[in-house]
This record gives sequence, structure tokens and C-alpha cells, in this order.
Amino acid sequence: MATDNINGNIYFIDTSSLAEMFRNPHADRLNRIWEKMEELFLNGRIFSHRLVYEEITTDSKRPDLLSKKITPLQAYFRPMSFEQAQLVSDVIKKYPALIDPKNEKEQAAPWLIAAAILEQRQYSLFNPDKMVYVVSEQSGSDPEGFPSIIKSLGLEHLNLSGFYQINNWQ
Repeated sequence: MATDNINGNIYFIDTSSLAEMFRNPHADRLNRIWEKMEELFLNGRIFSHRLVYEEITTDSKRPDLLSKKITPLQAYFRPMSFEQAQLVSDVIKKYPALIDPKNEKEQAAPWLIAAAILEQRQYSLFNPDKMVYVVSEQSGSDPEGFPSIIKSLGLEHLNLSGFYQINNWQ
């Protein structure tokens, strides 16, 4: 099945949106949506970060459906890089509330943002009319929240509903 996505944008998807897709799924609807998502991954149009992958996947002997679906797509979850680390440092200095300093695990949000910024820099050179979006379920109402931070860094934010709409998915 071909996707309806002809807009040429690039998407970086957060754990919250991937989890929302699988929350109370209607099997037929989920299969249709996941088929389109998988096609975007395979066509290099949607990515995420390795830390998101690690948040989703589990070493459990009984992984959930999302974990099973994501595992074959591991290559589309960008690994940490030196360039990302430099950006993560800057982002956290400017927006310290983005992470929980008490959390001992590395947190995905600043790394996902850094990967998206690097993609935007490269992508905008050759496709100035195309956008790089970060897709998450965080609310845009908080001026210091995830969507506001994303926009202040020159990226665009979509929730899952907006992502479906911009791609003309029913």
C-alpha cells in the first residue's frame, strides 16, 4: 500500500506518540496506520532516536505489540553522535526543565531534538520549502514545554492527530 504522504517532510517521532498509536488500538485501524508508518520509516521520511528505541523495547520474554513492531526498524532510530552531544549540552543549558535531573537514565527528549536539528540543517540546504517536524503528544500550552522548546529551536511540532492530518491519513 502506498502512503498518501507526498509532502516531502521529515519526521522525528517521540515515545509518547508511538505509545499513543498502540493505546486501545482497533486492530484494523492500527494495521493500516502501522503499514503507512513502516513505509515512512523504510523510505527515510521518519526517524527517531536510539534512546526512544530503548524506552520502547524491552528485554522481556513477552514484549508488547509496540516493541515487536519497532524492533525490525531499529536502524531508523539514530544513535548518539558527537554533534548531537554538543547540541544536547546547549539545549539543556538553555532549557534545563527539559530533563529531570533526578533521573539516572539518559533522557531521550534532548537527543531527539538534537537529531532533528541536525537533520533540519542538512535538509534545508537542499529542500528549503520542506520541514522537519518533531511528533510528540506533549501539550503546546506550556511556554517552557516540549513543543515550545522545539519551536524556539527552529523546528515544528505536531501531535499524532496533526501528523495524521498533514499526511492525509484517515
